[in-house]
Amino acid sequence: MLSKYGKTSLAFLCALVFSAAGSPAQQIEVKTDTDVEQVLKEKAGIVIDLPEMGYHWQGADFVGSEAEGSFSFAHTKIIYFFIHWGSIEVEEITPEFVRERIPKLWPSEGLKVTDVKATTVAGHPAIYADAVPQRQFYSPHFLIWNCRETNRQFIADMNYNIQYRTPEAELKAQIETVSKTLACHPGAPTSDIPGHVAGYDNERFGISFKHPLRWYVNENPYSVANPAYKGYRDKSVGSILAWLKDRRVNFTFIWEQQKEKSGEDTETMGGSLEAIRAAMAKLQETDWVKGYSPVAYETIEIGNYKILKFLSTVDKKTPEKPNLNFIPTARAQVMVIDSKESNRRLYVLISIDYHSVDGVSYPPDRDIFDRWAIEIGCELKF
Repeated sequence: MLSKYGKTSLAFLCALVFSAAGSPAQQIEVKTDTDVEQVLKEKAGIVIDLPEMGYHWQGADFVGSEAEGSFSFAHTKIIYFFIHWGSIEVEEITPEFVRERIPKLWPSEGLKVTDVKATTVAGHPAIYADAVPQRQFYSPHFLIWNCRETNRQFIADMNYNIQYRTPEAELKAQIETVSKTLACHPGAPTSDIPGHVAGYDNERFGISFKHPLRWYVNENPYSVANPAYKGYRDKSVGSILAWLKDRRVNFTFIWEQQKEKSGEDTETMGGSLEAIRAAMAKLQETDWVKGYSPVAYETIEIGNYKILKFLSTVDKKTPEKPNLNFIPTARAQVMVIDSKESNRRLYVLISIDYHSVDGVSYPPDRDIFDRWAIEIGCELKF
């Protein structure tokens, strides 16, 4: 990734095959958090405890030695969170109706309902259902209820990806969003959930809910799962879709011996000017950055270290996905961490792409980078 250490790839490894250096095409191997931790510990002397996810890298993504080098990897997590509504199809939502109705949502998926149980949503009797698709790389779950106040039937269609080891917490967030915060009619009983601080409130659709900041909501998804749909979404029939802003996160760890500072270091607004300049230099050294605009910086104490967090909006040189609706912009955070024990400096670069939906660009929120700073810093030793 860094021109100083040679080029490494941060391409999205979602295909089933790739060509490894010096070997023919082979099946992609999804590495685990334990593998990432082992590489950093054994080859760079960096001890870290990362969240359990599916991480991706190739052999060429490690460059250098324990004294000086870099290691790049990425993780991907995916959810699909739909809310569908339309005319009431049956007077009472029963387990028998749910077992018949769910497979009709996505006929090509071969959905089979495996379990159902009674629950409530917005004060209405509801059915929760687990299902199994033919393509078993994801896990689908559903909530179905009738809203008599608005004469609508609702289906919450909640999915998370197993193949990329998407954390089950993402599924829990979807279920809690519907069961606790969703209002399908005025005055519906709702409750607050820690972490669900973003609000979606659409008067045209007559629906509102609270969700995590890491979601963005697309009001024009490609399917409405109701037989009354005739091509126009409104309060009587429609569908919305939520995605993750941080569905792919790129990481690069760079380590080197600390250099002697020339003169006294200047503190500016709680941050080391030397460390800020070093963070800027590391961004400029990367071979994928065309330019950047600083957003914010701050120094925090996590675990055994003071950590400078330098956040920037980055213009990328080339599209990562040139054939898709790609915005060549990302947010990148450089963490600068010094160790007195080993006299080494560690840079951690974290980048997340902007996303474009219906012509609107969505930047990843700063809280996503804050969470990763805490995750990385808490157990770090180097």
